[in-house]
Amino acid sequence: MTKNQFTVWAMATVLGLGVFRSSLYASEYTVYQVYRAIHLGETEQPPPKDIFINMGTEQGLKRGSVPDVYRRISSFDNLTQKHMGDHLIPVGRVKVIHADDQTAIARVTKFVSIDEEPALLPQAVMIGDLVKPVQ
Repeated sequence: MTKNQFTVWAMATVLGLGVFRSSLYASEYTVYQVYRAIHLGETEQPPPKDIFINMGTEQGLKRGSVPDVYRRISSFDNLTQKHMGDHLIPVGRVKVIHADDQTAIARVTKFVSIDEEPALLPQAVMIGDLVKPVQ
């Protein structure tokens, strides 16, 4: 194999891995916005948070669906400075109150107990959290 052929092969391999990796993560759905209206003191209870998800009716969500929310946490070995892996930690569950073709809006119905799972502080659904339909 000549140097030019090797270079082309190496670039194709790297690009192929990049395409594979992007397609692997393309099927992940996430929280892309968290919105809470300003509390004007009209009631004692603050307004609810709306959780915006990049998954909608085309992916099987509908009003009343209850997907689970997870957070990907990376762990590092501080002694060796190596990435040890990623952990997918359950955060809680949300209930869809509105669904369009590609997006949905949900509200938190349950947080996972910190007695049952690693503590996630703050205990809240955050932008970037992963959303998976309940099987």
